[in-house]
Amino acid sequence: MYDYITIERKYGSGGHRIADILAKKINYRLYDRGVVVETCKRMGLPYDQVSGMDEQTPVKSLFKAPGTDNVSMEEKIYNTESEIIREAAQEPGCIFVGRCASEILNDKKCLRVFITADDDYRRNRAITVEKNDQDKVDEVMKRFDKKREKFFTTHSGAKWGDPEYFDLILNSDKLGEEACVAILETLAKL
Repeated sequence: MYDYITIERKYGSGGHRIADILAKKINYRLYDRGVVVETCKRMGLPYDQVSGMDEQTPVKSLFKAPGTDNVSMEEKIYNTESEIIREAAQEPGCIFVGRCASEILNDKKCLRVFITADDDYRRNRAITVEKNDQDKVDEVMKRFDKKREKFFTTHSGAKWGDPEYFDLILNSDKLGEEACVAILETLAKL
């Protein structure tokens, strides 16, 4: 049995929804945007600021000002989120969406999953479910995917979506959400 499931996903692929349904079916705790909320509490920052910098690659400063720790806000957010993820993983039965949890928990027995889908499917879902403007949806998809890919690669050293890193890659467009959940439910019990 896998004690932990980590899910990385392309924007609009339905990764969060799949994780949510799966968590309810197998009675696991789901950690996604709640990690951001907890980060806000711990850091004393507003949600908009943390969510805007969540899963962002830190920018390293070339110059260190006297009396500063030279750690970017993005890195402080990542470190706080990592701490929250490690604390949550003290008890088995967790699903983590994004935030490079597969790497943070690399010492745990995790099922590392990547969820993808065809662009047309993601585009349609981004408009109907995520409520993106049809004229800007391609730009939004590209921006989120680039941000997630860069963040993942920076913190894991692996390629985002690489079959050598992930245990399983699911195409939610081809399989459907129900089949993705059923596959993950079966694997979680192994």
